Amino acid sequence: MFGYCATLISALLWPALPTFPLACAVLVIAVIMLKWSKLLAGSLLAIAWMSLFCHQLLVFTPDKSSEPPSVRGEIISLVYRNGDWINADIRILTDHPFHFPDKYLRLRWQSEQEVAIGEVWQFTLAPKPITSVLNQGGFNQQAYLLSKHIIGKGRVIAAKRLLPPQGMRAKLLTKLRQDLASLANGDLMLALMLGDKQQISDAHWQGLRQSGTGHLVTISGLHLSVLALWVMGLGCYLLGRLTPRLGLGNRQAIALVALICCGLYAFLAGLGLPTQRALIMLVMVILLGLIRRYASPFERLLWALFIVLLLDPLSILGAGLWLSFGALAIILWFTQSWPAPDERLSSWQRLKWRLKQMWQIQWRLSLSLGLLQGLLFGGFAPYALIFNLIFVPWFSLVVIPLSFMALITWIIGIYLGVSVSLPLYLLDLAISPMTLAFDWLGELPLHWLPASMQLVSALVFGLLGVVLWRLASGSLRWMIPVLFMPLCLWFLPQRLTDPKSWQVHLLDVGQGLSLVVEKQGRALIYDTGAAFGEHFSYADRVIVPFLHYRGIGELDYLVLSHSDNDHAGGADYLLGRYPKVKLVTDLSYPGAIDCRPKSLNWQGLSLELLGPREPQPGNNGSCVMRISDGRLSVLIPGDIESEGEQSLLTQSAEIGSTALIAAHHGSNTSSSGAFIRESAPGIVLYAAGFNNRYGFPKAEVVRRFRDQKALQYSTGDNGQLSLKLDDQGITVLGYRRDLAPFWYNQRFEFGEFGNPE
Repeated sequence: MFGYCATLISALLWPALPTFPLACAVLVIAVIMLKWSKLLAGSLLAIAWMSLFCHQLLVFTPDKSSEPPSVRGEIISLVYRNGDWINADIRILTDHPFHFPDKYLRLRWQSEQEVAIGEVWQFTLAPKPITSVLNQGGFNQQAYLLSKHIIGKGRVIAAKRLLPPQGMRAKLLTKLRQDLASLANGDLMLALMLGDKQQISDAHWQGLRQSGTGHLVTISGLHLSVLALWVMGLGCYLLGRLTPRLGLGNRQAIALVALICCGLYAFLAGLGLPTQRALIMLVMVILLGLIRRYASPFERLLWALFIVLLLDPLSILGAGLWLSFGALAIILWFTQSWPAPDERLSSWQRLKWRLKQMWQIQWRLSLSLGLLQGLLFGGFAPYALIFNLIFVPWFSLVVIPLSFMALITWIIGIYLGVSVSLPLYLLDLAISPMTLAFDWLGELPLHWLPASMQLVSALVFGLLGVVLWRLASGSLRWMIPVLFMPLCLWFLPQRLTDPKSWQVHLLDVGQGLSLVVEKQGRALIYDTGAAFGEHFSYADRVIVPFLHYRGIGELDYLVLSHSDNDHAGGADYLLGRYPKVKLVTDLSYPGAIDCRPKSLNWQGLSLELLGPREPQPGNNGSCVMRISDGRLSVLIPGDIESEGEQSLLTQSAEIGSTALIAAHHGSNTSSSGAFIRESAPGIVLYAAGFNNRYGFPKAEVVRRFRDQKALQYSTGDNGQLSLKLDDQGITVLGYRRDLAPFWYNQRFEFGEFGNPE
């Protein structure tokens, strides 16, 4: 089991998965190796099973009797609804009696019909592959979708409802949503009672994230453990009063009842991955106890991890696995050596002893999980320790048992035709202290501290140093100063880095442009990508997380080339986050530096503004910039077209460059032959979204640059593209190829394993 789990976790770093025939051969070798080395056999089993599981999951053949393809599916969640546009996840239904694992699609369609979870529909699709924007520090939606077994996306061309909501849970969910709609905390109650977190409001999500209490509304180990303890405690008390017996008969019977109650709760909660993990752990603890087999806490943890990774090896791609098993491992490590309380202690002394133990567990757990969350989410919630100290006991003693009782009484009332609303009101009242505290938290300073990956990594090494100091023998203690060295180096000022080295990052913002120039911990940004509606901006989702990841604390210049949304949509967001930034644009912002030809000096680099000579609307009014260190240079022409290129050529501007950001995303209206010959770039980067509707970069443009012997890269194919410029020359790094060259970051075409290209 250890060999299997350790090797499967290492799949996070695999560059590729074995082919199907090779995986079958490895599986046979694993069976043979059981006789000689169980550790090696477990490792080989992990290699084979991960590959076979992905091949089975990601290969899907839709109904091709019609063109475009058609699928039948059950709606399992409504991800988002805005007016008549619906985003939903569906479980693919087939006529085969055995389909493991379940496969899901994320669909988007325009419909005025009411859609409910549990309904079965027939969909005609325009399929899309599993892909997403990929940048350092950004949310990897691609890995997230794979962890949820979502094997493709699509736009619905036509949809027909086949069946009403199927299953007891879907019907209960529809009814419960109606009954909770009028309650202030109905969204959180829905998550606690039936595991539906889709309705949680943005304000509540923000409060949960900033307070570090998101785990309290995700039905997981805490909830099932608390429920089991309550059932066993009350059951043992009642049976001890009614039918007292010697031996373990009563305890075993109550353990089975607790297991049934937890299984029912988990089923009604939808058996999500966190719930499955918690239930497996609970089953292992109770079964090992019933068969009277001794197992150390860590052995039980290993059993649970092994079964979870056997049923779903892709769960390693989700943060939930790391948080839940990380929390259990931390608790076991700190509590396994604690002695039992002295039997001579009074009740008050026992209470103080337990409170002290709870405090010691809680601060260690908050500190350790805080580091893990920093590694996973790129930041820390400073007030998480206080909130968890208050609300973990409150949820354990009041909210969680009340949630289960409210759910059971409400279900009984539904089937008896009686309205049972008092437990719902009590549960709403019990959750209110936490949501009221969210309002108070929002007024406090520093409720979320973003952290660079360098700092988080240094803290992780420091924590390993503390662990080694506690556990290692004298011969290994020499490693402790080495593990603390990254943390010491982090405190060195950025100006001590190579003063001649600078980097240019072309961020993956879909069909748009955003470029970050970085030198010695400071940055210049050229364009911001698009913004859509009130709640989405690439500046928020991509640029700011990237700056935090890189540890860039100072933003000196923001250049807005022109007014198109795909270039300047996130300007207001960035100006709000960095009010001291110097703005360079011809747009109507007070105090902005215009784009008339001039030269600025920044961090030892020359920022040459080449035009336009006069402000003008449209693409040819783009602010053209050339950045140079005297030897290497990067030309950024925005969206200028042939007319704008000709204007640059006639004004005798220096446009020769080592690297070029292709004008207008690679449109055939730009990159004329004369402009390419004059700029003569050795490297060309295209800011073009994957499979964009414009077909950028155009084949003619690619051919013209190829004739110039230029190396060409596109964000749609590579994700983020980074140029490193120093005395050694210029190096190109792509996210998919160099920065994170792992198998789950490649594109997965719809219905096929891997990218056939």
